Amino acid sequence: MALVFSPDLKFLYGLYREGIKLDLSATMEFAQSMGNPQNNFRSFHIAGTNGKGSTAAYIYNILMEKGNTGLYTSPHLIKFNERIIAGREQITDEEIIRFIQENKPLIEELSTKNRNPTFFEASTIMAFQHFADKNVKYASIEVGLGGRLDSTNIIEPEVSVITQVGYEHADKLGCSLTSIAGEKAGIVKPGRPVVLGDTKREVIETVRKFAESRNSSFIHSPSVCRITELEQDIRGSRFNLSTPTGEYRIDTSMVGRFQPGNICTAILAVESSKVDTFSEKDIERGISRTRWPGRMDIIRKDPVVMVDGAHNPPAANALRVSMEELKVKSPTLLLGMLSDKDAFSFLRIMRMISGKAIFTTPDEPVRAIPAGTLAKMAEGIFKDAVAIDDPLEAYERAIATSDFVLVAGSLYLVGAIMEHERAPVMPYAAD
Repeated sequence: MALVFSPDLKFLYGLYREGIKLDLSATMEFAQSMGNPQNNFRSFHIAGTNGKGSTAAYIYNILMEKGNTGLYTSPHLIKFNERIIAGREQITDEEIIRFIQENKPLIEELSTKNRNPTFFEASTIMAFQHFADKNVKYASIEVGLGGRLDSTNIIEPEVSVITQVGYEHADKLGCSLTSIAGEKAGIVKPGRPVVLGDTKREVIETVRKFAESRNSSFIHSPSVCRITELEQDIRGSRFNLSTPTGEYRIDTSMVGRFQPGNICTAILAVESSKVDTFSEKDIERGISRTRWPGRMDIIRKDPVVMVDGAHNPPAANALRVSMEELKVKSPTLLLGMLSDKDAFSFLRIMRMISGKAIFTTPDEPVRAIPAGTLAKMAEGIFKDAVAIDDPLEAYERAIATSDFVLVAGSLYLVGAIMEHERAPVMPYAAD
């Protein structure tokens, strides 16, 4: 039976009805009932509004130079399996189904004591158990939402990492950068280092105070890294990088002006962890192998099609700056968004990239903004705009009428286009 039609996967997705529950009680009880699998490997914990996925992928690929490593990220682009990787393999359909079948009674029992674990909580324990079963040495683990009360926060990481902090999910995390940064700093563990990649004063001060209160060394990546001879184009980035303990020549296919900072943050996390001895070549090779699909990712060359998961104003602004530096002028934008995002601010920023837009409706029935509604919202912003509900029909219109198409606004939309083009989704370059 294909996983997508499996009643077991439907049971897992059915846990969405619990929504997002920002507390650790159900996750901790679930993990304890499983024998605390998260204690069987050495972990790295990555939080942030933007940049956390690619930073987690860099760390994963560096650690793979020294041993079997797991990677847990969310959301997926095409298949659930992408979220959980051990070594160089995604979790299989059979392993997902077996976990659900074996633990469905436990999940139902937990609901009588406390509450059902949510979809994300169950997925997190599945990942930790899978990593334990596969005898991973290390695991790079991305926070789902926030940090302090995110279900991944039952781990005791070697290093905590916080990338960029913005206003997304302010309804759950607080309405100021200070409060949001405080929630993300909740992943900092006593006596374990924290690496911060953000440059905003209130974020730096908040995370520094958390580190001091927990006797954790505070490493501010932008202050201690030196980047020189930077070259960036549509093929990637090349530069020299100096940290307090290493000198590196970086060559990455990852595109975007924010990637050098993410790379520096990832390298500092590995350096400060002291989990192993990494040569400069180990780290350079790990970085060079990293891909982060769906993020400034060129999936077609004639015409050029770039997909990017930017779905909030800070990510849109980073994308805008990157597109300016790459000297890409007036691409056709294919945009679809969800209703829990700041769509109006996002559209105003994307207009700085191009005035040509095709609006479509992502395949997410509950939260998708209809193409017509998005187009109505964009009136007066875009000069040349059209609404086409079906994403693939909208995509075919875009590639038929432009020599450069930029797809953004929702990972649901990005994933659909990547699946249509059969683009690779693994976070490393194939051998």
